Amino acid sequence: MSATVQGELWSSDPRGWAEAAEGRIRPLYERMLERLHLLPGTRLLDAGCGSGLFAELAAQGGADVIGLDVAPGLVEYARRRRPAAGYVVEDLERMPFGDGAFDVVTAFNSVLYAANPRRALAEIARVTAPSGRAVVTVGAGPEQAESAALINPLAPHDEVPDRSTLDLTDADAARGALLDAGFGSVAMADIAFDVDFESEDDAVAAQLPAGPVAAAVRHSGRPAVEAALRSFFAPRSRADGTVRMGVVFRCYLAERAR
Repeated sequence: MSATVQGELWSSDPRGWAEAAEGRIRPLYERMLERLHLLPGTRLLDAGCGSGLFAELAAQGGADVIGLDVAPGLVEYARRRRPAAGYVVEDLERMPFGDGAFDVVTAFNSVLYAANPRRALAEIARVTAPSGRAVVTVGAGPEQAESAALINPLAPHDEVPDRSTLDLTDADAARGALLDAGFGSVAMADIAFDVDFESEDDAVAAQLPAGPVAAAVRHSGRPAVEAALRSFFAPRSRADGTVRMGVVFRCYLAERAR
């Protein structure tokens, strides 16, 4: 995958992502903040910050936060609407920071979009201070996999994540890759919760700003993509018209050696 292309895809609808999509996974951010116990002044890098929701939450808790993302549209939104943190447009695989620049580095569902995920992990390790911590997460639930299996074939293969390079849902493979990247220890935990939508239309609209869905729309057309999404959400509709989807995020908490 090309960082330039990913930046274009994720910039297709920044406001839609920020206001209809990213907030749905706020429980992931909140639970990880509980586990991190950030102290005031903690130097934190959110690598793949999207529209800045986690960066804002961490900054409100007293951390000194920089958000990095390859998508200029998302960074522009974050700068305008979530100014508690600072933001830069850069590639996860070539970050413009010195060695050991951050006490904590978070990468929520971003490493899988790198052209070379192992290189991205090495960069995360490089900018993490000795005894510092890094969080790497990836969607790992069966419903997320089912949705991806419907959408990814509608997009060019080189514009969606390729797990043959590194499958972060594979705990052994991910742990090995993090240790190879330079971390001294790795712990893993799954965070699961339900995402509720007001209607099937609401559920579909929340997916459209995501990079893989934008790639599918660009390649196969919006009608085909919406049809695929509706086929996924229809069985999850309830009697009152609302839709519920279960999600699971596999979370790796890695620590640099002293």
